[in-house]
Amino acid sequence: MARPALSAARTTDILDLFAAFPGRAFTMSEIIKATGINVASCHAVLSVLTQRGYLSRREGDKNYTLGPALLCVGQAAFQALPLAVRAREAAARLFEELQTPVLLSTIAGDEILSLAAFATSDGRSTGLRVGQRAPLIPPNGAHFLAWASEPDISAWLARSANQDEANIDSLRATLALVRQRGFQVTLRTSTKTELAMLMAQMATGQPPLDYKTQVTHALSDASWPLSQPETIEPGESYDIVLIAAPIFDRDGHAYLSLGLGGFAAPVDGQTILDLSARLLETCLRVMREERAS
Repeated sequence: MARPALSAARTTDILDLFAAFPGRAFTMSEIIKATGINVASCHAVLSVLTQRGYLSRREGDKNYTLGPALLCVGQAAFQALPLAVRAREAAARLFEELQTPVLLSTIAGDEILSLAAFATSDGRSTGLRVGQRAPLIPPNGAHFLAWASEPDISAWLARSANQDEANIDSLRATLALVRQRGFQVTLRTSTKTELAMLMAQMATGQPPLDYKTQVTHALSDASWPLSQPETIEPGESYDIVLIAAPIFDRDGHAYLSLGLGGFAAPVDGQTILDLSARLLETCLRVMREERAS
C-alpha cells in the first residue's frame, strides 16, 4: 500500500470538517483544533484551497467558508455517480411515504459516510447528518460487511477493541444473521454515557468539532455490542434503533446502505417486518434501475 501524502490527508481532513458542518464558517484556530493539523501546515493548505476557490475568505475576515469551486465538483459527482443519485431520490421518496427518518450512507475508507439524511419535523433522525462520519469499528457497518470477502471481514474484525475469541465469534454470527435476513435490525442497548451523549449531539447537528476522534475513542473503549433479535415475532415488542439494508453495485459490492431509524418508542414485530420489506423493495428497485440503465 502506498504511503499516504500528508498534504493530501490534511486537505481532505479540512474539507471533511466543512462537509460535516454545512453552512458554518471556521477560523484557522478552530480548524486546527478539529483536525489536529499543525499551524504551519494548516496555513499552507488553507492558502491553496482558498486560491483555488475550494474555500472562501473575505479580506480582513478570519473565517473560512466553502468556496464556489466545490459546486463544480458536486455537479461532476452527480454525473459520475448515478447509483448514489438514484439511491438518494429513493431515500427521499421512502421518507415521504413512511415519515420515518431515513439515512443513505456509504463506506469511505475506514469510515461510514452519511450521504443523505431525512429527519422528521419533530427532530427525530437516524443519528447521522449529511457529511458526518462514523468509524468503521465493529459492530458498526455490519450491514455493509455481511456480504464482503473474507479478507475485508477479517480486516474489519481486527479493528474491534475486543479480540476475545467469544466476541469475534459473536460478530461473525451477527454478520451471518444479517446475510440470512437480508437486512440488519439493531436493538437499543445501554451504552456508556460518553457515547450516548455524542450520538445525541450528532443527531442534532451540533457535535463537538473533533466528534470523529471522540466517537472513535468512545466506541473502542466501550466495546459496544450489536444486539439483534434472533427472531422477529409479529406480536412481540422491540426497542429498535435502526433497520438497514445494503444496495449493491454492478460488481456485487455493498456500495450503499439505506437505513430507517429515529424510533421514539418500541415497535411490534409486524411493523419491523413491514418496514424491512419496504426497505428491501426500495433497495432492489434502485439496483434494478441501475442495471437497466
